[in-house]
Amino acid sequence: MASILRRFRVIFMTLCVAFSLLLVFNVVPMNKDKGVAAGNGLDYGLDFAGGFQMHLRLERPATTEEMDKEKTILERRVNAMGLKNILVRPYRDQYILIEVANSSEEEKENVKNIIKQQARFEQLIDGDLATKGDEITLDTGTAGSGIQRVTNGYNWFVGIEYNTEGAHRIGNVATGKEGRPIDMFIDRPVNSTILMSQDDYNTMLEATVDYSFGDTTVDIIEKRARIPITVLKNETDLSAELKAMQDEGYLKIIIAGSDEKIPEDIRGMLEAKGFETKRVECPQVNDACHIGQWVKDLTGLESSPALRFDPKGKPWYNAQISGTSPTQEGAKDEVTTTLVLLSSGNLPIPVTIGSETNIPPTLGMRFLNQGLIAGFLAIICVSLMMFARYRHGFIVIPIIITSLSEIIMILGIAAAIDWSIDLAAIAGLIAAVGTGVDDQIVITDETLQQGRKKEKVVSIAERIKRSFFIIFTAAAATIAAMLPLLGIYSLKGFAFTTIIGVLVGVLITRPAYATVIEELLKRREA
Repeated sequence: MASILRRFRVIFMTLCVAFSLLLVFNVVPMNKDKGVAAGNGLDYGLDFAGGFQMHLRLERPATTEEMDKEKTILERRVNAMGLKNILVRPYRDQYILIEVANSSEEEKENVKNIIKQQARFEQLIDGDLATKGDEITLDTGTAGSGIQRVTNGYNWFVGIEYNTEGAHRIGNVATGKEGRPIDMFIDRPVNSTILMSQDDYNTMLEATVDYSFGDTTVDIIEKRARIPITVLKNETDLSAELKAMQDEGYLKIIIAGSDEKIPEDIRGMLEAKGFETKRVECPQVNDACHIGQWVKDLTGLESSPALRFDPKGKPWYNAQISGTSPTQEGAKDEVTTTLVLLSSGNLPIPVTIGSETNIPPTLGMRFLNQGLIAGFLAIICVSLMMFARYRHGFIVIPIIITSLSEIIMILGIAAAIDWSIDLAAIAGLIAAVGTGVDDQIVITDETLQQGRKKEKVVSIAERIKRSFFIIFTAAAATIAAMLPLLGIYSLKGFAFTTIIGVLVGVLITRPAYATVIEELLKRREA
């Protein structure tokens, strides 16, 4: 036994198993938010960990090219947020399914917010267009983005660079505007008007905020963001104004305020007349309306840095998007969101969120536990069948140890590459182990049958080489059969896990098992 353990292939397999256990138990931290325990280094899919599904509906049917771009941009956005186990899958020509496994409520809200934005970036100076999103790129230098601690919180910034067309336009628009704000918008409402109660309108006529630059909040909305405000006085007067708005091309109405200020029956009447509506309530801070944030929510305003010099008609190639947050985490989220939106690009077709489904993990973990029990019973059954066939424990025990080692290594690889474990992956794991047992039987039979044939003597090493020709051929056929399945979402986990299992087997576990059998049979024949 000591000589077997000193053989290189066996040592190599033992080291691989040990390192895989460290990964699976999270001793080598794959999931930093989890402790050290069995399975804590693994990521579990929606089947086991729970999460939520979100169905998106495109504003209109998409071509194949548009749908591919839509999918790519959404994947960039959600993946850039650092979340794991996210699926973005189009179906038909107007729908996209998004699945996020093992997510918190905060992460869910972040995903919803980042998805809803079309990411149409604009810079306006006193209501005049200075630059558009397709005219800028992110400053990728070390000082391109950052966070700074200030007295009342944290300042954040993201550097951007303009192309030639944008640089010349902002140079012209900014001429003579030194000291005025450069308003930076993401998804500024177009063809829209803001419906507001008389009380809120009167408050905004007098209110100023830290980015006012001498303007009232009404000026910011109507003059700088170019979004007209309609004041709700009574329903009769509103009907006349609605007709005028439709004639002018305003088809969307942003309802500013709670249903106490503007009741839901008013909203129903607007939608009955063909308007698209959205309600934006004033965020509360210490039980008071935060008007500054409300204006940003209504207009899509991100930041308003001051113009520090007069370009006098000359092109301007660099700028910063900046803002403040009361917490460091909030500032980090703002930087991440801005980077994601500006780097991922504009969605070719706007999307709306349809149905949302929360999937609790309880049923999934029951599946996982049942799967583990089924695997344990399968190992017992295989052991009994192997013993019934060979009648020798020295053959059966290495087969079982090798199969268990293979399972551990597959899980270790899954932990190392953040491959999520779902029902399809479990099926692939079982298939891979089944293939491994078959190969070990081939090796065992090929090495044992020579003892029953006396007409020609062949060494044990030659017998094992002959069995490996069969094993490698079968492995190549299995991998070739699995490759097309990688393109099918529902079978992707099965195919990938099966391929990994086959590769682990032919490269690590089968050679190690062959070494053990070779040594044991040599001792038996000696």
